[in-house]
Amino acid sequence: MTRRIYVLALALMMMVPAVAQMFVIQGKIDGVATGKADLILREGGKMNVKFSTGIRDGEFTLTGKIGEADFYYLKVGDMRGYIPLFLENARITVTGASDKPGEIEVSGSELHDQFAGMNKAARQVSEEFQEILTAYGEAYRDKDEARQKLLQPEYDRFQKENERVALEYIRSLGNSPVAPYLLTQRVSQMQDPVIIESLMNGFRVDLKENKYVKGLEETLLIKKITAIGAVAPDFTQNDPDGKPVNLSDFRGKYVLIDFWAAWCGPCRRENPNVVEAWKQFNKKGFTVLGVSLDRSREDWLKAIEDDNLTWTQVSDLKYWDNEVSRQYGIRSIPANLLLDKKGVIIAKNLRGEDLIKELKKVVK
Repeated sequence: MTRRIYVLALALMMMVPAVAQMFVIQGKIDGVATGKADLILREGGKMNVKFSTGIRDGEFTLTGKIGEADFYYLKVGDMRGYIPLFLENARITVTGASDKPGEIEVSGSELHDQFAGMNKAARQVSEEFQEILTAYGEAYRDKDEARQKLLQPEYDRFQKENERVALEYIRSLGNSPVAPYLLTQRVSQMQDPVIIESLMNGFRVDLKENKYVKGLEETLLIKKITAIGAVAPDFTQNDPDGKPVNLSDFRGKYVLIDFWAAWCGPCRRENPNVVEAWKQFNKKGFTVLGVSLDRSREDWLKAIEDDNLTWTQVSDLKYWDNEVSRQYGIRSIPANLLLDKKGVIIAKNLRGEDLIKELKKVVK
């Protein structure tokens, strides 16, 4: 009898780790009667359903096992949108109503609480700057450029505070696997590789194989070789006539590498500022090298003509897979880098009057 109890106890002990290494999501969403509940993971730019179960009277139970904690989208029946979920192998509860997606509660996961904490911190900053955000949004909606210019300093102050709070929050997570995910969401807009590296140094050793850490390591390398003070990596791409153009051919001139596309509204609105800079400084040793992220040759050439872009243009017509944009880690456009006569990067992402001001300082 004693031996039988011992064997039973041992069997139960062996079962505990197995349960602990699985996730169980117990859901109850009012307003969704039937359908499916899907856990979706973005992989290679595609949304792939990884786990699925049926819904009955708004209730569902999703179970499974994941190798590492990650950000998932939870799609529940015909409910509009997704429920963001930082998933770990734990027992998790999801409750709420389909007509109030912003009030859906996720509990039981420490990692998800850490993920949600970033949104809470961002909301607090937005509330502090609500007046300026509303005014700036209205000016943008009304295309009131004069008012946008007037509000720009305060809006820039909001952006700086928002970034400061976000990075401080990421740093506070220390070695949590949520930290590299959150940093990945912001890193494309960060210019200083020293700050990025200091945050990454806080990640624990066993996160080195984490896919977000690996991605950050690649991004950090690109940030370092395209940082202010570095010599811009050379590249070759064809102009509209199919002639190869090398960046190194422009040594001896100040060069603005301008990433843009015909389909990019903000780029087209910025083009007149670049045209004005070219007119003012072209005869003083300044030029522009446009790198287009277009897909359509016809649209690209038409935009060049319509916007009076008289400088050298190159493209491989691969859209976001443009090899130069990937080499330089460009994730959004318009984007630019200003190089001195030796090919050293001296400024980045100059807009409007900032480009003119910088050129006045360096081009004599």
